[in-house]
Amino acid sequence: MPPPSPKVIGLDLGTTFCSVGVFHPGSGEVEVIADEEGRKSIPSAVSFTNTAVLAGHEAVDLADTNPQNTIYDAKRFIGKIFEPEVLETESARYPFKVGHPGLGLERFHFSPEFIGSRLLLKMRKMAERQLGVLVNKAVISVPAEFDERQRNYTVRAANLAGLEVLRVINEPTAAAMAYGLHKVDVFNVLVVDLGGGTLDVSLLNKQGGMFLTRAMAENVFVCCFFGVHIKYGSSFWQTSRTVSASLESFSFSAHIPLKFQSYIFFSLM
Repeated sequence: MPPPSPKVIGLDLGTTFCSVGVFHPGSGEVEVIADEEGRKSIPSAVSFTNTAVLAGHEAVDLADTNPQNTIYDAKRFIGKIFEPEVLETESARYPFKVGHPGLGLERFHFSPEFIGSRLLLKMRKMAERQLGVLVNKAVISVPAEFDERQRNYTVRAANLAGLEVLRVINEPTAAAMAYGLHKVDVFNVLVVDLGGGTLDVSLLNKQGGMFLTRAMAENVFVCCFFGVHIKYGSSFWQTSRTVSASLESFSFSAHIPLKFQSYIFFSLM
């Protein structure tokens, strides 16, 4: 008799790309679920048209023709409160409007958690198609530096997608567990997470089978959005320098010598 299909999924709501996976208890394997085209990640973009709300690759396909209504980078804003001058600087990076409700936004505006929920809903449907069962429970990963507010708004995004979040796990911890480091004889783990939009360096300390974050450093504008360079990372050399700088910052904050060789809304036009 075949083992029952899993009903809990793991979600990575990334700045630039998202992915969904599931653990199969019968075989002990983790499956990263692909979409209908066999792609195992989807772009973190949502596009609004007169007739539909599109997420992932379908949204990116409209980014050139519908730039003011195609929202990306929502994770950078979720659960955060910005001073007006900081928000103005951040808004200048994007073709769509970013601001506080009632302050120059158009009639239709959406919160970062709503944008995130459309991506989570897309991945939920991908999982249901692959597993053949309804899915309403999930574990979701967040950056280690996310504060309580940002975590709560991420959970709210999952709730909007019809998901109950069983646990919120730090992304460096998820990476360490994915490599089985919770089962081996190690105590300190340095995780360098070079993502599509951010770079995080974290030192984890294992105590009683659990990973605790001892120190971390980040660079929030490091790579690119779907092949278009934002700020850094225009070459391998620059990316390497960014990694090195983050590690140096981390080493200083952790006092460990290392050797190296919401309140924000998106408005539619």
